[in-house]
Amino acid sequence: MEEYLIFFAIGGLLLMTLFVNSVAEVYEQNQREKRIKILRIKQSLDELSDLLDGLKSCDISDNIRNLIANEIMVRLQTIQSLDKNFRGIQALIEEAKEETETATKVQSMADIKDENEFKKRLIKLGRLIRILNSHNWFSRVKRTQLHDYLNEVKLLRCEKIFQFYSDMASSETEKEHFLIAKEHYYYIIHALKGSGINSHPRITELTEQANFMLDQMNKMFSENTKKKLAESFSEELGENEGADAEESNSDTENPQAEQPPTNTP
Repeated sequence: MEEYLIFFAIGGLLLMTLFVNSVAEVYEQNQREKRIKILRIKQSLDELSDLLDGLKSCDISDNIRNLIANEIMVRLQTIQSLDKNFRGIQALIEEAKEETETATKVQSMADIKDENEFKKRLIKLGRLIRILNSHNWFSRVKRTQLHDYLNEVKLLRCEKIFQFYSDMASSETEKEHFLIAKEHYYYIIHALKGSGINSHPRITELTEQANFMLDQMNKMFSENTKKKLAESFSEELGENEGADAEESNSDTENPQAEQPPTNTP
């Protein structure tokens, strides 16, 4: 009888050990999944925070800026709900609140004259477009609202491209660099066609203006080419006439130079 009791006791201990190990393994698996989920949220948070900071100089509306700020807050709160002991989470939440309340715009894109700096702003707008077009939203946002914001940013990007490169084209035109000016208008037209909102009335208007200015550049380039050819031909003709005049003067000064020698008897 005692042998059976020992057998059952050992069996019970084994089952208990297996159960505890199973629970521990499930717990550890859940913790790993939780850490991975928090890490992914944290990575997306860093991207959103960097984007929000960069958008201060991109002339976006307050509604879109508040949308991104609210998304950051919701993700921070999600991390807190997953792990209340996550290091520094409360400080990050307070920082996000302060940033939302005190965020101010800095230099406008209209004030940027350097092309490399301008392209950096376009990259920021491109990242914002991808985020607005994604489905990875933690906050509750209607798809129709996101679609409206998406078109708003696309239109803003097109208007900034038109404004910046039109100014550059005008500057090159003043220097009579017509080929470079034409390249700027080609870039504008290409950007407008690839905007994804080709049917928008404002995009149609900007495209017509860019095509008109491109036609003007072609005419000015043609006229300038003809003018330079005429000037080159005139200079060449003048040089030829000058050479003929010098030769004529030389003949006049030396009348005997061309006379054949006379034979004396």
